Amino acid sequence: MSDRGTAVVTGAGQGIGKAIAARLVADGYDVLAVDVNAEQVTATANELGCRSAVADVSDPAQITALVALAPKCTALINNAAIQKYQDLLHTTAEEMRQIFDVNVIGPILLAQAFVPVMAANGGGNIVNFSSITSQAHPEGVSVYPASKAAINQITEGMAQEFGRLGIRVNSIGPGTVMTEGTAGHYGDAAAQGAIAGCLPIARMGQPDDIANAVSFFCSDEASWVTGQTLYVDGGHLAAHGAFFRWARKVPK
Repeated sequence: MSDRGTAVVTGAGQGIGKAIAARLVADGYDVLAVDVNAEQVTATANELGCRSAVADVSDPAQITALVALAPKCTALINNAAIQKYQDLLHTTAEEMRQIFDVNVIGPILLAQAFVPVMAANGGGNIVNFSSITSQAHPEGVSVYPASKAAINQITEGMAQEFGRLGIRVNSIGPGTVMTEGTAGHYGDAAAQGAIAGCLPIARMGQPDDIANAVSFFCSDEASWVTGQTLYVDGGHLAAHGAFFRWARKVPK
């Protein structure tokens, strides 16, 4: 068992979650990679040399089963999310509930389950996942931005409630990060180049950029940081006016 304890990383089957799992393995954690996709998360665990579990983070019974697998949990990374690229008029009530069940209720249920474990282990860190869309709502992405805005507030509430238990809680808001799940939304190479050119740091984000921020929040260097949302976005929000003006010119 690692001296740093166990890090539970949800949505770890691919993309950002997989990069986070890899970084926390390198940082010395015993990582439990969690995903609803059994094939992907098993492959991730085999590649990284960590453990894996299959779970739907909106299901309390499945979360209880996760706790049994991570009695030494000191880090909870709530990365799992559902993102819908469609307009509000065509988003069904069922889809709305799915988004909020996974993106908002899931992190709360996971915190309720793991905070007592983390407190018993001397404290630790929770890292939730927001999004730049919580601050700059793009057209046609349904209620996803609202779910991420909720996470910002939940992060602050968790930080207040859990701080005296030795648990810090922060959130990361990724920008335009290229992953297996998002690449198709950014068009071809020319379109991606145009998007990257709108950013002050003129490149698209990579999963490791987000994993680095998670590593910081879980480190002693962040020992006096809690209740914060850090936007890791290449300057997107700082230059959002220019970004969206240029983005309108990108070929669909």
